Amino acid sequence: MSEVLATIISSRDIVDRLNAHIKAALSKQVSLNFKNVEFVSRSAAHELLTIKEDWKRKSLSRDKEINFINTNEEVSAMLRVVAANRAVPKTKPIFQAEHVDVRTLLKDLA
Repeated sequence: MSEVLATIISSRDIVDRLNAHIKAALSKQVSLNFKNVEFVSRSAAHELLTIKEDWKRKSLSRDKEINFINTNEEVSAMLRVVAANRAVPKTKPIFQAEHVDVRTLLKDLA
């Protein structure tokens, strides 16, 4: 990874370039070696996981499987945090407006 991208992977755009290398790989199993990678940003980690999931979906047609190897503690932690965040669906509370007659409000003030 550090030879293809950089030792600090800080954006989605950088990770997007990696997809071309994955497509070009002849092997059905692609191991992304993070040996000399010092840092992966949250957005880059999200993009890496998205690419991995996309290829996993495609692997139903026997395409490619992607693995992350030799990740340091910081990179592993970032990938875990982002993966956990993606796994938990974000739900917003549903706003339930209460209908109140204006006359009732005015009556309560009197």
